[in-house]
Parts: sequence; structure tokens; C-alpha cells
Amino acid sequence: VQNKMHWATHGHTAAEVIAERADASKPFMGLQTTRPGGVVRKDDVGIAKNYLTENELQVLNRIVNLYIEYAELQALERKPMTMRDWIAKLDEFLKASGRPLLEHAGAVSAEDARQTAEREYEHYRKLLDTQPQRIDADFEKAAQELKKLPRPRKLREPKRGPEKES
Repeated sequence: VQNKMHWATHGHTAAEVIAERADASKPFMGLQTTRPGGVVRKDDVGIAKNYLTENELQVLNRIVNLYIEYAELQALERKPMTMRDWIAKLDEFLKASGRPLLEHAGAVSAEDARQTAEREYEHYRKLLDTQPQRIDADFEKAAQELKKLPRPRKLREPKRGPEKES
């Protein structure tokens, strides 16, 4: 069901989206949705929805919401439905909406997509490690500010004469 919804949204299965869009050389590894501050975690890179553009997300969310509304209506009417029934109804709904139907397993397996995403993530982490981090920039800025401060003068101790013995 998930792959049918993805296909209807952008013409790819969830695994295909991950395999095609996970890219260590892109900002945030190609993710369009990240955690606060743009943090990318390994768990995030295996979720197809994180790679979708804003428009793709809006379309997918609308498909999901309409499907859930239909499911709730069936539940209210106490109509028993098998998984086969749900898939058939989804196909009918997508067809009526003018959306393309997924009629094959897709070109990329979920396992291959996961491995691709994790491999790209490891490359991404290595690239990040070679780039200056914010703390490095803050340290450099503080060092430059310190260089601008006037140098303190050395204090001279008063000269003492020879000590007298009593």
C-alpha cells in the first residue's frame, strides 16, 4: 500500500526514492526534511518521505488522508475488508484520481535501498568531518578578537636596595 501511494505521488517506490536521492555530496545528503538544525542521522536516511519535495509531500499526504477517511467510513459502516479489498479500493481510488498505478514490485529492493542509504551516510559523515564545524568558526572568531585587544604591559617590581642586617 505504501509503495502504491509513493508511486501515485512521484512515479517511484519508496526504495527507488531512497536509492536515487540519497547522495553524500548533496546538502543534508539529499534529504528535504531534516531534524532541527539540519542534523542528519542514520535513522533518517532510510525513510523515503524524508527525500520528498514539499509538493510531493503535500500530494502524498492528501492521498493518505483521503484513504484514511475512506477506511474510517468503512469502519463506521462496519464493513469487513480484507487486505486484498483495501488494495483493490486503493487502486480504484488512484485510478479515479488520474494517478498512475504501481503494477510491479519496483526496480530496487528495500534492502538494497537501505544499504545504499547507509553507505551514502557513511560517506556523508566523513565529508562532514573534514569540513570546519561551527565551533571551529567560533574559536577562530574569538582568536581574531583577542588579537585586536591591546597587549598588557609588564609590571615592573620596584627596585630594592641591599637588605640590612640587624
